[in-house]
Amino acid sequence: MKCIDAVEGTAKSVLKQLYSAHRQACTDDSEYIEQVKAVIAATEHYVKQNPELMQDTSVLRDVLYVYSRNIWLMGQQSGDLPPVAESMDRNSENNEYQTYYYDYLYDRGVYPN
Repeated sequence: MKCIDAVEGTAKSVLKQLYSAHRQACTDDSEYIEQVKAVIAATEHYVKQNPELMQDTSVLRDVLYVYSRNIWLMGQQSGDLPPVAESMDRNSENNEYQTYYYDYLYDRGVYPN
């Protein structure tokens, strides 16, 4: 295993635990996503300080961002909808909105009322 794989795996494990804690404590979405952003930034900073691990840290940042967003999206889906085309369309619209919402909070920190 390469060292960068261990760093990525550790960061993913932290992100997964962070999401689990967010769900259990019912914390504010903006606070949770700010914490996710801090974990990703800290991981990227560590790799930048150790360039022998990886030269282009944007790849790692993007992988961790997509991973954290996917955890978020999976947690937002409700499993009690019947598997018909109409509910699939609604679920797709909900996924698009949740993706937009997550991205917005990640980029700006606060969602407008």
